[in-house]
Amino acid sequence: MDTWHIALNTLSILCALVSFLPFLDFKHWFFRIFDFVRLQLLALLVVLFITGLFFSSGSLFLGTLTQVLLLMAIAYQLFIIWPYLPFRKQSKGVPEKAITLISVNVLQKNADHQKLIGLVKQIQPDILLTMESNLEWEKALSEIEDDFTFSHKMPKENRYGMHLYSRLKVKSCQGHYLISDEHPSIEASLVDKNGTDFTFWGIHPPPPSPTEKPTSKQKDAELMMVARKVHDKKMPTLVSGDFNNVCWSKSSKLFSKVSKLKDARLGKGFYSTFPVKPKLFRFPIDLLFHSRDMKVHQIKTLPAIGSDHLPLFATFTITDTGHKTVKTMEPEVKQEVISIIVEGKEAAQEEN
Repeated sequence: MDTWHIALNTLSILCALVSFLPFLDFKHWFFRIFDFVRLQLLALLVVLFITGLFFSSGSLFLGTLTQVLLLMAIAYQLFIIWPYLPFRKQSKGVPEKAITLISVNVLQKNADHQKLIGLVKQIQPDILLTMESNLEWEKALSEIEDDFTFSHKMPKENRYGMHLYSRLKVKSCQGHYLISDEHPSIEASLVDKNGTDFTFWGIHPPPPSPTEKPTSKQKDAELMMVARKVHDKKMPTLVSGDFNNVCWSKSSKLFSKVSKLKDARLGKGFYSTFPVKPKLFRFPIDLLFHSRDMKVHQIKTLPAIGSDHLPLFATFTITDTGHKTVKTMEPEVKQEVISIIVEGKEAAQEEN
């Protein structure tokens, strides 16, 4: 077997095997990173499989084994991402009293403030959530502050600042530090254009990465704390932000299961937001979840604003104002959530 075939088989087997790493319950960033690049890995697997069909390895057994592994990995990746393929058409018409939202990680060091300011002036969203917004960004956004009736500011210089602006009536608004005093989140009680109360959450937990946190423990814990609060409150709820988590990950699905919220991307498309460049490497980490008594009529990404994230735009309405009954959390799920939260708080002491 020549060098070419050895390299092809080695790469094929490695790519097939790493496809299954996120299935393992390890929190270290090395295992979690392959959850983020499923789309890119799927494309590579398909290319390797087709290449393997035309270039025999010289060994029937090894060639067959490699192709079978590739097929299994392709099938597994398709199984994971299938629910997010755009099989459902988005609403062509948007109700007159629909609420508009822009959720955007501005990139703290991004000095091109006018791109976002111009976008906000053009779209005039009812809710604007910014992440990584520090005092410099807060000062720049003062240009549009008069266009909103309410603002809640949590500037930080550690790339985890957060600002909320609203044209809707705000009954209450509270900043939280759920896991660590480094990472704020915002909970607001808002009133829609029909006079219906709903809860809005803005979140930005830290990612598992070589340059951030070594594990996903803090991120997972914050997601579970928000999910538990949403579950207990039992009212129309929308959660948005930079989750630092892809929509198809196990922790995103557990967040949905615990909170009883629906991922707005299901059946609509990926709407990948990060990184802006190169485009082929993008994956969806700026997420949007909503309760079943809400309808998201439109979700899309907006033009780049100089950040490494694309802004996420959505329009939604509350469709059912009646009291909703939520089943009690299953004991095993409740215990899993508690364990994740405890683990995350311990990690905050060790990793921060």
